[in-house]
Amino acid sequence: MKISEITGADRFYFLRHGESVNNKKDLVNGWTDCSLTDTGREQARIAAGILKKEPIARIVTSDLKRAVETAEIVASELNFPVEKYPELRERNWGIYENGPRFQRPGLHETPEEGESPQEYYERVVNALQKVNIVNNTLIVGHAGTMRVLMSFIDLEEDVRVPNTRPFLITVNGLNPLNSDF
Repeated sequence: MKISEITGADRFYFLRHGESVNNKKDLVNGWTDCSLTDTGREQARIAAGILKKEPIARIVTSDLKRAVETAEIVASELNFPVEKYPELRERNWGIYENGPRFQRPGLHETPEEGESPQEYYERVVNALQKVNIVNNTLIVGHAGTMRVLMSFIDLEEDVRVPNTRPFLITVNGLNPLNSDF
C-alpha cells in the first residue's frame, strides 16, 4: 500500500513536536501529556519560519500538549486553525509511561498494558484515513507517527526523528526541509 492510498494526498508535510519536558529528562513520553520546554518552543518557532515558505493548506495534530503547542506556534505564523485528533497520539507505552527511556521495551515489542506495534500502526493508519489528509496538509505529531509514515515509503523505521525538523513527504519519498536540525 502506498502513502497516497492511505492519506489521499500525493504530498504533505510532517513535523515532530518540539522538545518536551520528558524528552529533556529522557523519559518515555507516549501518552504522557507533558508540555514543551523553552527549547521546544524555540524549535517550533524556527520550524514555523521554514514552513512559512511552503504552500501549507491545513494543520492537523495529535491532541497531546507537546504536539498542540508546537502546532499552535506554527499556526500563529501561518494563520491557520489547528485541528486536533486524539487518534494521532504517540504509541501508548503502558507501564513504561513517564519512566526512564532505557527501560522501555523495543519498538517491535508489546509493552505491558500498552499498545502492540500492530495496534499502534492500525490506529495511525485509520486516523490518517479519518482525517482526510489533502495535499499540503501539515501533520504535527510524534516520532512514532513518523515511523508509521516511513513504513509506507520504504525507509528505515527505527531512525530517530529529530524534534521539529520539517519534512515534505511525497509518493516518491521523504525530503527534509532543513538539514541544520
